[in-house]
Parts: sequence; C-alpha cells; structure tokens
Amino acid sequence: MERLSYKAFMNEVRQRLADFSAEELRRLIMEWATEELPDKRLDFLNKLKPESQETMPETDADALMDEIEAFAQDVEDGVYVDGYGWDDDYLEERDFGDESWAGEMDDFFLEARHLLREEHYEAAEDVYRKLFAILEMGEEPGYLPGDLYINNMLEVDLHEHVALFLRSVYINAKSEERVNLLYEAMKEFSYLTSPNVKLTDINDSLDASLPDFHDFLTDWIEFLKEKPIFHVNQLLREAVFLKGGIPAIADFAGSYADKFPEAYMDWIAALQKEGDRESVLQVVTEGLDNIPGNFTVRADVAEKMTEIGDELDDNRMQLKGLRESFYSDPSVKYLLDLYILAEEENCLEEVRDEAEKRMTELKNEGSTPSGYIDNRHAAIDEGDYIHALILGGKYERVFEMCQGKGALGWSSSSHPKPVMLTFLMDVLAKGGDYSKVRKDQWRYAISRGFFGTQDIDIAKYNHIINRVKNSVRLTDEQEEFYLTWCRNETGRRIDAIVSNKYRGSYDKAAKVLVAMAETLADRGK
Repeated sequence: MERLSYKAFMNEVRQRLADFSAEELRRLIMEWATEELPDKRLDFLNKLKPESQETMPETDADALMDEIEAFAQDVEDGVYVDGYGWDDDYLEERDFGDESWAGEMDDFFLEARHLLREEHYEAAEDVYRKLFAILEMGEEPGYLPGDLYINNMLEVDLHEHVALFLRSVYINAKSEERVNLLYEAMKEFSYLTSPNVKLTDINDSLDASLPDFHDFLTDWIEFLKEKPIFHVNQLLREAVFLKGGIPAIADFAGSYADKFPEAYMDWIAALQKEGDRESVLQVVTEGLDNIPGNFTVRADVAEKMTEIGDELDDNRMQLKGLRESFYSDPSVKYLLDLYILAEEENCLEEVRDEAEKRMTELKNEGSTPSGYIDNRHAAIDEGDYIHALILGGKYERVFEMCQGKGALGWSSSSHPKPVMLTFLMDVLAKGGDYSKVRKDQWRYAISRGFFGTQDIDIAKYNHIINRVKNSVRLTDEQEEFYLTWCRNETGRRIDAIVSNKYRGSYDKAAKVLVAMAETLADRGK
C-alpha cells in the first residue's frame, strides 16, 4: 500500500474541505458520529470543540520527558513481562505479559510530533531519541511483550516518526554541521524502518518545507558524492532530482552510468509520470548503450522496452527488451518469456544458444550468489542454470551434473536431481494418464531455493518443457537405462529420508514413490 506523507495528506484534506458546503460538512460529521463505537464517543465529542471555545494546551516538554523516563524505567525493570515461552502462532519463543505498553508508546510518539508542530525542536529530538532507545530494549527478551516485530505492536507509523525525528535533527543542527549530523542520524536509526527514510519523507513529514532547503541540497549532494556508493546511492539520486528535476537526473544518469545506473530508472519514472512514451524509449535506448552489461538495473531498464513493445504490439521490440534483460540479469523469469516469444518469431535456436552462452560465461567467471548477494551485478544461480539447460533440451548435461550428488539436500535449487528425475519420469511415461503427483513434483522442482526460481510461472514453464519432452527420442536401451536410474534414485531418496528419521520430509518420500509408481503404471507395469 502506498504511503501518503503528512504534507500530502493535509494538502488533500484542505482541498476536499474547500469543496464542501457547510451543510454537507454537517451531514458528513453526523454520519461519522452514527458509526462511532460507544467507548469512543466522548473522544469524538472532544474533537468537535472549536478552538475559539477551548484552545489546545501547549505540550509541556519537561513533563512529557519525565513521563517517558518513568515509562523507560518500568520497561527496563521488566514490569510489562510475565514470562517467556513458546508461541504456537509465531512458532517461536517470545515474551508474554501486559501489552498495553504499545498504546503508551503510541501516545508518546504523538506527543513528540506535537512538540515539533509547536516548534520545540530540541525537546522533540531528545524525546524521540529516548523513545527509540526504549524500542531498542525490545530487541532483547524481558522487556516488551507481544509481536516479535515491534512495528506490528504500534498503531503509529514508525517510518513517519523516524522522518519527524530526522526533521528535528536537521532543524537543530547548525548550517555548517547539518549534512554530517543528518547523515549520521540516518545511518544510526536506519534499522527502525524498511525502506529507509529519504529526504523527501523528512521534508514532507509536516506542512512546512525544511528551512534553507535549496542551499542544503547543494551541500548534501557534494557531501554524498564522497561517501561509499552502497550507502548513498538512493539518497544522492533523490537529492539530484529534488534540486534540478528531470534535466538534472538526466545529466547525472549520463555522467555516472557506471556508478549510479539506477538514475536511468529515476529518469524513466519521471517521464512516465508525464506520459511521454517516446522520450521513455529514447532514454531506455541510451541506458542500454551506456550502462555496463553486468548491472542488474540494466535489465529493469530493458523491461521498459519490453513493456512499450507489448503496448505497440511490436514483437521485435519486446524480444530485444527481453534479450537485454536476460543478459544483465539472467533468470528463469526472463528466460521463459524470451523462449516463448523467440518461438513465435522463429528464432528460438539462436536465442537459446545466446542465453546458454551467457549463463555459462557467468558460471565460468564464478558469478554465482553465495552468502551476501550483490544485487547490483549479474550473477547466475545454479538452479536457474539447471532449468535453462533442461528447458533448452540439454538434459544429458543435467544428467551428468547429477553424478556424485546425494539423495538429500534436494531443497536447494542447486541440486539437479529433482529436475532430472521428474523430467525423465515424464518422458518415460509417454503422456500417460497417471500424472497427478508427477505434476506436483514439477512444482516442487521449480519452487525450491532462495534465489531466482521461486516466482516461476508454471504455465509458461510447462509450455516450454512439454515441447522439449515431446522432442526426446530414446532407444529401447536408453529407456531401460533411464528407467533403472529413476527407480534407483527413488529408492535412495526414500531410504535416505526414512532411515535417518527425517519425519518432516516423510511426505517428500511418499510423493517421489507415488510419482515413480505413476510412471510405471503409464508404462503398463
């Protein structure tokens, strides 16, 4: 769901109120009143007191901090926690106890925002730092009972309140120290929100724009350029666009295509908002020429060409976009669309050879995800490589990859046996009627792992794999060889699971057994 900033929300409220007559407003408020819950009716009435009759009292910053200090002490003393134990809903251990702390925190956060609106900026910064410190206590057991993910316990939007806190940091800082202090605060509290708070969020957290914002942007851009790309990529691109709009981000993208290629996507997004499709296509073409081929964002840029080709019913443009996307981010997701469209355009063999060459090239370079994933650069997942080979009809190579592989560890996408075994069972079954569990085995083989194979469109996959299966021609001797291999691997799989008492995988043993039985039944055995 799209987050609506405070500033955008308030502007929209003002605009809508301006369109109502007095009578329409009365009817609207009366309708709200009829829907109010009994225990909320007094609160509702209190909201209807005009400011002329009762002026809202200014927040007492000292009293508020005293309340928060007392609350923090209660949390530290474990007042809200009754015990620690297993939760069947979360399937983890957690703290149990009085969860009313969350409502108190919500109230404190709202009071902190009042401080900012009332221009008590230093007090607001102190209050927010204390509240974040209390939340940090909840990272360890014994302090804040309830949901393991603290954000789920709060009704306030923590992302918005981190933006408000950073606003206080910005305003409180001297102009010559502002960029450094804001940057350090952003880094320090980035763990609280996902996605991280951006400069736009800070500027839009209240009605008024940040003071001296234009001058700050100039200093901010120069400051960020000196920082590691990984830490400032989004912030720097955002600042460039805020300062100079489309012309600025266009110049930045062209100048830093090898360092900040994501700027091309910012440029494209801005043009799309203006509905300028012709300019989008020009930027896509420039981006594909300028961005080094090993950046995955280049695949996102190429997707825009594919989308425009689809809108214009231009298969050649779509095919070019898909080829470029696959080159920069080789995955089965792109491969399926690429093969299907290439088949329609009668160039499947050429495209298939090109795709396999690219994947082999990356594999030989060692560009495979391991541990920390560098999402910026092209890498080939072993599971995607296996699927590419089998979808390209290179099942003999996948069979070779199975040699020396065990009967366990099949949940990993890099294990070739689930794909090879299911493929051979289908080929040997020769389109027989007993295929219910084999189809289920295909879903298992496709959805394993943590990388590129999870979001595969199984209908598209089946379209391609069925063509491959129908093209296989085996001699009687080859059929017998592969049938024996399938039977033996099924037995090893079952034995490995059951003999080691992996009870959580007994269903997997049962399914591979039934799939083998279906294959034999389809062969009249």
